[in-house]
Amino acid sequence: MSEQQISDKPLNGQRPSPINSRKGRKKEWKDLTIDPLSEGYDSHQADYVVGKNPITWALIEAGQLFSRSKSGKNLHVKLNDGRAICLDTRQPIEIKPSIRNSLQVWIVTNFNSTSAVKTDF
Repeated sequence: MSEQQISDKPLNGQRPSPINSRKGRKKEWKDLTIDPLSEGYDSHQADYVVGKNPITWALIEAGQLFSRSKSGKNLHVKLNDGRAICLDTRQPIEIKPSIRNSLQVWIVTNFNSTSAVKTDF
């Protein structure tokens, strides 16, 4: 077989298709809403402390606790690169790829659950 015949030969009975011809809906990212719990609300019974300096979203590992505000009046848990969930409202948030390297959050540096009077959930 010539080189041209080999390159035109279908693979496993199918012609290779280019990646950009995929079908399906593209992901539509929602804008990140203003955090309603950023000021004056703290329902957690345990003591926790957020860091003094913000870090970017991309540096947080999945499962880590963080706050979206400097006051630390709310807690979120990072689920994966694009999602987190608020522990106060149980509402998920989505982080658009365009802001993942610039979004500043405050990581929880100390969490003392032994001071909790009752469970939060």
